[in-house]
Amino acid sequence: MKKKTENGKLVQFAAADLFLWLLLLLCIAGIVIRIIAGSDGSFMKGESGEYLISYVVTDVRSEYSDHFSEGSYYLEDGTLFGVLSKDAVFTPTREFLENENGEYVASYNSSGRVDVKGTAKAQGIMTDKGFMLEDRVYVAANMRLTVHSDEMSAEILIMDISKVSVQN
Repeated sequence: MKKKTENGKLVQFAAADLFLWLLLLLCIAGIVIRIIAGSDGSFMKGESGEYLISYVVTDVRSEYSDHFSEGSYYLEDGTLFGVLSKDAVFTPTREFLENENGEYVASYNSSGRVDVKGTAKAQGIMTDKGFMLEDRVYVAANMRLTVHSDEMSAEILIMDISKVSVQN
């Protein structure tokens, strides 16, 4: 298509120009849709509800074991991580030491350090891509998170996430 401008020069529009304009409009439309609907999670399809997050905290001083009793813990950004269950198990921290033959053998720490294994009840949604804690923070198995309460902070390793079963 040819058009004349005010000074008499011809301006040509080719199919490539039309394609580029359509591509630009589609990009803008995608950005607008993502900003309006996608960022708040409204495109997430999954099962919302209460989940059990199994965790491990390693090499903790035994004096801090009282802090892993039932209660709330939070992520660094203020998102509620979950309510710790009463089922925390404390075991001496396992160490690997070299013996006189140069072999590594497992032994248990005698200096009062413990490993903590437990579960926390958390609200979220399980999607095809993973678990969204409170529908906004991605959490997965083998992920390390720093959680804290009023008394202490700890780095936890997420072991498993499962749906809380309803019992009659």
